[in-house]
Amino acid sequence: MWFKKSNLKKSKLVPNIIWALALCLVFFMWFILIKNTNIFYFNIDKNNNQDSDKTGSIDKKQTEKLTEDNWKSKINILLLWRWWGDHDAPNLTDTIIFASIDLKKKVISMLSVPRDIYVEYPDGYADWKINWIYAVTSSRNSSKKIWIENIKNKLTEMTWEKIDYYINVDFNWFKKIIDTIWWIEITIPENFVDYKYPDWNWWYKTLVFKQWTWVFDWENSLKYARSRHSTSDFDRSMRQQQVIKAIKDKLNWGYFLTSPWKVKELYDVFINHVDTDISLKTIIKLAFNLNWKWDFKIYSYNLNDSCYYWSATCTNGWFLYAPNRDLFWWMSVLLVEWTDINNLNDYGKINNYSDIIFNSSNIFSENYKINIFNWVKVRNLASVLSNDIIKYWFYIPEIKSIWNADKIYEKSVIYYNSIDENSVTIKALKKFFDWEFIKTDLPMFSLDNAQIEIIIWEDYNKTNDPFKF
Repeated sequence: MWFKKSNLKKSKLVPNIIWALALCLVFFMWFILIKNTNIFYFNIDKNNNQDSDKTGSIDKKQTEKLTEDNWKSKINILLLWRWWGDHDAPNLTDTIIFASIDLKKKVISMLSVPRDIYVEYPDGYADWKINWIYAVTSSRNSSKKIWIENIKNKLTEMTWEKIDYYINVDFNWFKKIIDTIWWIEITIPENFVDYKYPDWNWWYKTLVFKQWTWVFDWENSLKYARSRHSTSDFDRSMRQQQVIKAIKDKLNWGYFLTSPWKVKELYDVFINHVDTDISLKTIIKLAFNLNWKWDFKIYSYNLNDSCYYWSATCTNGWFLYAPNRDLFWWMSVLLVEWTDINNLNDYGKINNYSDIIFNSSNIFSENYKINIFNWVKVRNLASVLSNDIIKYWFYIPEIKSIWNADKIYEKSVIYYNSIDENSVTIKALKKFFDWEFIKTDLPMFSLDNAQIEIIIWEDYNKTNDPFKF
């Protein structure tokens, strides 16, 4: 079923890997409580072989990775969604999200990785899209542990971050859970049309969703999340996150978490369609930290190709580009900036980006304003440098942030005022720039009260990347 529901406010889209995790955590917390009532039988040992071909494994015998002494450290979790079942490619991981939970800083950072990034596979077997790593490995190796390790290793290579745990969900979970909770509400922010939505009969049909708040059953929820041709893959990942949030919002209804029958149904969905190496003990601890002490800051990021063909609307995270299709068998793929088919493993820029978003996220709460001054008689130097900085999430306002002047000096410099030299923003900039940093009492040149002023002098060459890679 699907019908319009007009008298509701549009809800703010919350970064939703947290809700995916929260669902898992809440199910298990309530499972512990209800199991003790002996009303239902819960088969926790079901599919408990990590090397089996079935999903739903929870390894009770796993040695805890998080002890009492290091519990407040950072936890990195890889979330995968794969097709499974009767899909023509059931082990494609079309959704890849890297979540980093810093329990000490109370910050959760999430990075969505596009499925079309063209990579060299960890075992050297092939070069192809990143979403095929799990599928290709599963066809060549019977150990599920190896399937996961290969994609974890590639993500670690790209981000410099070690992955502690994984949650591997199939799309049947998506169907079953919405069917269990009956329906979800989705607010569609703008109209879109997909003229090539698969009709499951080797052909296409037109899919239309108008701007409104809808009530969707599982079938229409899947169409909304799966549509590929209405918008970009980057928007598609956000729609998938939006659906997860809608599931979480529906589960907030008291009925679903107070009814033993519904908790049992939700538990069965989880145990049959979710594979994870997070032990029950760790899940319960995370549940208390994330749900019962909820004061975390949440940040969501992606990798994108927003600066393709030197667009004037470059956005944060634009480290990808679409190469000529004739070099890739006319398939749509994405390459990392500065790489080509003969050089796929130069992840320096993404490594530095990951270091910022996973380890220096206080940049966003500091939100220090940056102005750039071009004091060299060469046009557009400040704009080029601005684009380079923006993609790392440094704050450069669109208006009154880039200036030109006629005076020529000998070297570039960065001035900062009203900021402690130990601030996260200054420390992060020092990782990128070899230039001199000078603290001042007031802005040197800014008319917009910028706290950071980057001055380009004659030693700056726009053909060279000023960052230290």
